[in-house]
Amino acid sequence: MIKPAALRPGDLVRLIAPSSPPVDETSLPQAIRGLESLGYRIGYSPGIFRRHGFLAGRDEERARDLEEAFADPEVKAVFCLRGGYGSGRLLSRLDWEGVCSHPKVFLGFSDLTAISCGLWVEGGLVTFSGPVALSDLHDGKPIPASWEHARSCFGSTKPIGSIFSHLFSREGVRVISPGSARGRLMGGNLSILCSLLGTPWQPDFAGSILFLEDVAEPTYRIDRSLTQLGNAGVLSAVEGVTLGDFSYSEDRRRKDEKRGVQVLDEVLADRLSGLGKPVVAGFPFGHIKPKATLPFGCMATLDGERGDLVIEEGAVQ
Repeated sequence: MIKPAALRPGDLVRLIAPSSPPVDETSLPQAIRGLESLGYRIGYSPGIFRRHGFLAGRDEERARDLEEAFADPEVKAVFCLRGGYGSGRLLSRLDWEGVCSHPKVFLGFSDLTAISCGLWVEGGLVTFSGPVALSDLHDGKPIPASWEHARSCFGSTKPIGSIFSHLFSREGVRVISPGSARGRLMGGNLSILCSLLGTPWQPDFAGSILFLEDVAEPTYRIDRSLTQLGNAGVLSAVEGVTLGDFSYSEDRRRKDEKRGVQVLDEVLADRLSGLGKPVVAGFPFGHIKPKATLPFGCMATLDGERGDLVIEEGAVQ
C-alpha cells in the first residue's frame, strides 16, 4: 500500500475530466474559485472542454490528461471535475507504471471508481472516494461538511476515525446484520464495480470492508448487481459491507410499493442479510450532499452493533 503525500494549503491541484464533460464552460471558473477558497492553487488539463459524444474527449486524450497530471512534479493532487460515464474505457490505455510512479492524492467517486480500482490494483495507491469539483458546490461555494471531511482525510496524517464526526448525522443508519468486522476499506459505485468483474482491474476484495453506493437505479438493477457480486465470490470474501446513498427517495419507495415490487431495504436484506457478517446501510457517502470521503485501501472497523464505521489510520503521509 502506498499513501500519497498530504495535501497542504498552497499546493497545486490539477482538475481533469476522465469521464463526462462539464455541462458548460461557465461552470469551470466557478469550480476553480470554490476550490481556491479552500487554499489551493488550481490548474486544469488544457482539453477539459473537449467533447466526444457523451465523453470529455476521445479515450486517448482523456488518458493523456490523467497521465500528465500525475507526471507533473508540481501537481500534488488530482481532482475530478465530475463523474458521469467513461473512466473505465481508459484502464487498458493508461501507462500504469508511469502513473503509479508518481503517487498523489486522487479524489473522485461514482464513475471514477474504475480509476481508483486501477490505481489500487496496479500500484497499491490509496485514493479518495469523495466530492467532485462541480456537483459538490452550492452557489459557487464548497459544501462545508463535504470538503471539511475530505480535507481531514487527505490533509492530515492522523487516524481519520469515525465517519460520524460532528459533520454528519446518524439519521437513516440501519443495521441489516449485526456484528463487528475489520479490514481494508474497498469499493465504490456498485454498477462500476460489477463492470470490472473478470477484468485485470478487479481488486482482490478478500478480507475487506466493502463500501457500496449507486445513483437512481431501479431496485431490480440493484438486486442484479448484488447478485452478480455474490455469484462472483466477492460478497463471501469480504468481512463486512457498508452501504451509502442509493438516491432512493420516499417518492420512489411509494411508487415501488404501489407497483408491488421490492423496495430498496427489502432488496438489501434479501441479498446481504444471509452473509453471516455485519452489514450496515445509510452511511453518508455517495450521491448525497453533504458527503463523507472514504479512503480506498485504509484499515477500518465496521461496527454493526452501533452502526458506525471507524477508519483506523491516516490515509496520507
